[in-house]
Amino acid sequence: MKYLIEKINDLKIEKRAFINGRFVNALDAEIIKKKSSADQRDISGIASCKQEDVNIAVKSARATVQSRIWMNKEPQDKKKIFLNLADLMKEYTEELALLDTLETGRCYKNYFEDSIPKAIQVVRWFAESVDKFYDHAIVPRKNTFATITRGPIGVVGLITPWNDPLVPAMWKMIPALLTGNSVIIKPAEQSSFSILKVAGLAQQAGVPDGVLNVVPGIGEVAGKALALHNNVDGLFFTGSAQVGKKILEYSGRSNMKKVGLECGGKSAFIVSEKCSQLERAAKVLAQNIFYNQGQICSAPSRAIIANKIKDKFVDLVRKEMEKYIPKNPFDPDSRVGCVVSLEQKEKIEKFIQSGIESGAVIYRCKNEGDAYQEGYSVVPVIFDQVAPDSLIAQEEIFGPVLCVFGFDSINDAISLANNSRYGLAGAIWTNDLNEAYQVSRLLEAGIVHVNSYGEDDNCVPFGGFKESGIGKDKSIYAFDEYTNSKTTWMHFDTV
Repeated sequence: MKYLIEKINDLKIEKRAFINGRFVNALDAEIIKKKSSADQRDISGIASCKQEDVNIAVKSARATVQSRIWMNKEPQDKKKIFLNLADLMKEYTEELALLDTLETGRCYKNYFEDSIPKAIQVVRWFAESVDKFYDHAIVPRKNTFATITRGPIGVVGLITPWNDPLVPAMWKMIPALLTGNSVIIKPAEQSSFSILKVAGLAQQAGVPDGVLNVVPGIGEVAGKALALHNNVDGLFFTGSAQVGKKILEYSGRSNMKKVGLECGGKSAFIVSEKCSQLERAAKVLAQNIFYNQGQICSAPSRAIIANKIKDKFVDLVRKEMEKYIPKNPFDPDSRVGCVVSLEQKEKIEKFIQSGIESGAVIYRCKNEGDAYQEGYSVVPVIFDQVAPDSLIAQEEIFGPVLCVFGFDSINDAISLANNSRYGLAGAIWTNDLNEAYQVSRLLEAGIVHVNSYGEDDNCVPFGGFKESGIGKDKSIYAFDEYTNSKTTWMHFDTV
């Protein structure tokens, strides 16, 4: 741990905006003041960009679109650039992990062994895919022929989240760039260090000046400016449904820019009495709700358990919960660290108090006194006998809080699962193939797991229904998000 602290103290952290190939201060020189969630040290200094800064970034991006310097680059050349970027990110894995730990309070171990390697793999996967998909044509007719092709949108704005700073950012940034767009990223103000580092590495890898820009700043200022900008052609966002709705509004108020939204969830984890893997199910559930302090958009925060096995299953999850008591995030052996900020900690604690006041039964960790105290951490809790329409049952808490519901029939379980305005992910655990099929078919969720949860592969799309958002991240489908489809009819004279 001492080694990591020394490394952090020696870091030269870039906090300026990245516009047109240069790191620059905000025009008014204003900065964001904040403390590290990990140890409350002062990490102020990130440029607080505003409308004029965004205007400069958009102008820079628009110039590269009009020159077609990036659009016209051959796919194999783009592939080479991004494979170079992946190599550079791998070289700087330790630094990227330290930057994210310092800002978000999540464990260094999580970033170094999981998130940063995943982000690198995203870069590699999309880079390798860019020259392996094709456009379409209708069957040729006597005098006519039509093609259906995809072209870049133009200037694309990305607003990325703080809970896992690089992975969702790469899900969006890489396909957006590979399809020929010029990109402006507004990272979450809680976590901007690592994406600024990657922007510099992308320039080093060969991305031309002006094609990739980063404008850090407050969401309500810089993010809003980007979403309302009439010279931005597409805006893609990961974050809360509340902000997602505002972005839809901003699109309508400006130029009807294309919008993609990934807005979180309240995912259901159904365990049938026909499930013979209760211990494994409890381990998988605990890992996916308590990992990263519950700050995961697809976290299974609602456990819907058959009443005949509920007490036994809850006991198993309570035992697993003890493994997720927050520890020092700078300790390389810690598996759980802090929430992202004092504001987030207080928000979660208000939800917990609301659950207690609603009459739900709360189970706390037996060893909660061992929790890390120097940062902003929250000890996991489980609520049983939760009212389906209560605040903790319906709202995305984004913390280590699990709500448990019982059911007598599988139809009741499906109704409970779908009693949510969200629809990102879900799961059914059962040994009955018919039950697994019918439940997975009827769950209103973009991702359904059977006897599993949290599987992750770049080959499959990620995205949900209802207020969980619009569009898909990851997979070959992601290229459709950042392109416009064009039909071209051609007429030929008869020979």
